[in-house]
Amino acid sequence: MLLMLAMTAFAQEGYLGEAPTRTILKAQEKADGYFAKGKFAKALAIYKDDLAPVGDKYAQYMVGYMNLAGNGVPQDAIVASAWYRLAAQRENEQYVRIRDGLLSLFNDAQRSRSDMLYVDLRRRMGDIALVHKLIRDDIDVLHRRTGTELFQQDIERGNYGQQLDVLDAAVDRIGSRLEFLHRQIELETTLDDSEQDILEQLIQEAEREVEAYKASR
Repeated sequence: MLLMLAMTAFAQEGYLGEAPTRTILKAQEKADGYFAKGKFAKALAIYKDDLAPVGDKYAQYMVGYMNLAGNGVPQDAIVASAWYRLAAQRENEQYVRIRDGLLSLFNDAQRSRSDMLYVDLRRRMGDIALVHKLIRDDIDVLHRRTGTELFQQDIERGNYGQQLDVLDAAVDRIGSRLEFLHRQIELETTLDDSEQDILEQLIQEAEREVEAYKASR
């Protein structure tokens, strides 16, 4: 029941606002096949090492599920809860319900350990960390081109051609990812002041690079 629930939820959810790639879907299918055959160690390796670190919420849910059930790992409800919290970052209704149901069973000490484990996972492979890197990559794409005299000369001569499509695409991605980032910051209650400062600096830098590019067109 829980397995089918998770599969449906992931199919509707997408990945960081985008459809999951064929590579992700194939890896998920392979892991699901191992899981269905009871080859839990192999399934867990794909869910945990290949899919969860790239923001696959279904895989993150499955790592939690396998920890809760003791499939291929020692049974540990607190570890499971941290993974469930990671899977529920995008406020998927089904994942949220499962997360909250498990957390409601914990005492204060168990909840504190869940908090600690979740924050560690969030900082390594949570949506904010992942989209931070993606925005940084696109900032670098813009800066390497718009920050050069050659770019300005090519723009003036009309010689930049299809390269502008690449830069326009980077601008569009930054816009959608900044929207996604703002939503996640509003939802995330465990960010400390230093993390908030880093994210604010990233947002300001991205906005400056976009404006600089638009002004150079």
